Amino acid sequence: MTPTTLEPAAQSLRAIIVDDDPRWRAIVAEVLSELGWSITALAAPPDDVRGYQLAVLDIALDPIVARNRDGLELTRQVAAQGTPCVVLSGLEDDELAAQIKQLPRVLGFLPKTAFRRDVFINLVRQIGAPAIATAPHILIVEDDQRWRDIYEDVLSDEGYVLHSAISYGEARGWLQREEIALAIVDLHLISSAKPDDNRDGFWLLRAAQQRRIPTIVVSALGAPDDIDRAYEEFNVFAFVEKEGFDRREFRTMIADAIHSHRLTELAAGSGPDQKAPIDSALRGLTDRERDVLELLAKGHTNRQIAEQLGITANTVKKHVDHILQKLQVSTRAAAVAVALRAEKN
Repeated sequence: MTPTTLEPAAQSLRAIIVDDDPRWRAIVAEVLSELGWSITALAAPPDDVRGYQLAVLDIALDPIVARNRDGLELTRQVAAQGTPCVVLSGLEDDELAAQIKQLPRVLGFLPKTAFRRDVFINLVRQIGAPAIATAPHILIVEDDQRWRDIYEDVLSDEGYVLHSAISYGEARGWLQREEIALAIVDLHLISSAKPDDNRDGFWLLRAAQQRRIPTIVVSALGAPDDIDRAYEEFNVFAFVEKEGFDRREFRTMIADAIHSHRLTELAAGSGPDQKAPIDSALRGLTDRERDVLELLAKGHTNRQIAEQLGITANTVKKHVDHILQKLQVSTRAAAVAVALRAEKN
């Protein structure tokens, strides 16, 4: 199996991630790359696990067998050779957790159902070595205190630095003073000179676009014209209607937006080394996976893609999983965003 590798500049330490779930490989890879690690992410144990300074391992490495334990033997092998390990598991098993914690060089056992980014980062920091990168700064442009509290609750444990603004003017100030990795924008800001019916958020989208900052709109205004304008004129990463807000999906969307933007920035670089990560990822797609990604970009469902390509919906699902793995994202929308933005550049 060919590993997926992210190599930030000036790397000295290497980490291996072994997890059969592409979403978790993407989550862990995102955190470790921010901390300055060179990453190899795999769905199954490799033949050789030597040469790594950190291993993040899942216990269950078979998506079909619910209580698979293949990762346990891998953990023993890696720990025995002196490599620090962090063990992840979707299994609720106190006896298994106690058994793993007794192994040498195991830094921690983290249940996926209660995974916290800050706890994981603190475990990794025990190893020391690469310099810890600055946490991504997120700008929240929202005049409703209830929604600012929701964002704080959803994102506070994810390792981000949050800045809040209730008006366009205040938000512009944050854009001027800070390196913002992502902006969350409400379109309707009551602090406007026209509080009853305004779209001041569009001014912020324009300012963010000029600074090449990815944006996510979260708004009670779901008119088709507003949605089309947000996507077509300002190239927002996503438009979320407040009525259907889902905390878990939003948390994943934030990580995907930041990650795909970083890949896009690499693709936009002038040197071949800067373009290598995303070019390599896209070239790693098979012809059939490229066909599937192209249809995903047109908004087709799995069933529609299956009918058009003459394959089963289950086969389409497998292709989508492979695409997510190779592009190191966890949602279909993020995969499409990476591909389309790379094409533009």
